[in-house]
Amino acid sequence: MMEVFDWIVLAIFLFICVFYLIQFIKGCFVCPKERESIIVERLGQYNTTLGAGINCIIPVLDRMKVVKVKYLISENGVVHLRERSSHIITTQNEVMDFPMQPVITRDNAKIYLDAVLQYRIVNPKQMVYSVTNLPNVLSKMLQAQLRDVAGALDVDRIIEDTAILDRVAGELDMIARNWGVKIEMVKIQKVQADELSEVLAQKKNADFKNREVIINAKASKQTKIITAEGQRDQKIREAEGEAQRIVASARGQAEAVMNEAESEARSIKEIARSLEGSGDDPTMYLLALKYIDALKAICASPNTKVIFVPQETIMLQTAQLLGLNTVIPARA
Repeated sequence: MMEVFDWIVLAIFLFICVFYLIQFIKGCFVCPKERESIIVERLGQYNTTLGAGINCIIPVLDRMKVVKVKYLISENGVVHLRERSSHIITTQNEVMDFPMQPVITRDNAKIYLDAVLQYRIVNPKQMVYSVTNLPNVLSKMLQAQLRDVAGALDVDRIIEDTAILDRVAGELDMIARNWGVKIEMVKIQKVQADELSEVLAQKKNADFKNREVIINAKASKQTKIITAEGQRDQKIREAEGEAQRIVASARGQAEAVMNEAESEARSIKEIARSLEGSGDDPTMYLLALKYIDALKAICASPNTKVIFVPQETIMLQTAQLLGLNTVIPARA
């Protein structure tokens, strides 16, 4: 009977030893996932940072550092207190939606900003040994930065363009680098002005009306300028066309005169050649032709009276027209 009992005790002892041996061996291996890190301390001091894959530690001497965080977060407009305790440090991007932050603008208006922060741990060791409760610290720093930036701006500018608050991310990132943290983004989801909403709406409508008046005035001015330029260009084109017409007309008249002169020169040569053997003076012949042409022009004038008189009495008729007393001599 005693032998059976001894075997049972021995079996239980061996089972316990094997169980603890398995647990010991299991505790010697740590397998973080991708983009996860674990801080390992040996005898209370930092030893190493474990990355993704199979890692071996000494359970008795080594201890995985546990990181505890506690912070407020807003979910669907409701604020919750979130607590988390783990030895795994994720290096992925994390997004935190903080409760609305009250700020005072430059024109002494109180507004509430709903901000979202995205960050990433780039140096787990530096983060663990530089700051405690990282989300809560980021929340306080974000609140301080929002107050500084919003305090230098007017409320209407913040409401109309929340992008001007994006520089908070750069300023906060410069501080967070000392903790091994990278601030990826800070965005303002909502701006709540409460009692200022109606006043801001009226001001915005007034600004829109003023802007509309300015736009209409600029459009009218531009239309007048375009019309004036069109009229000016039209007058310039008309003047250029008239000048070209005058030049063309003058050129045509000059060519006609030249053609007429050339034709007359050829006629003179032909007449001179024809009268060469007759003994008549071609110059007198041409003068007679010119005289006849001039007489035709005089007769064609409507206000001219033409009287034909015999050649013998031309002197007498001329004297009478001049009012002189004349005596007709008797014929011998």
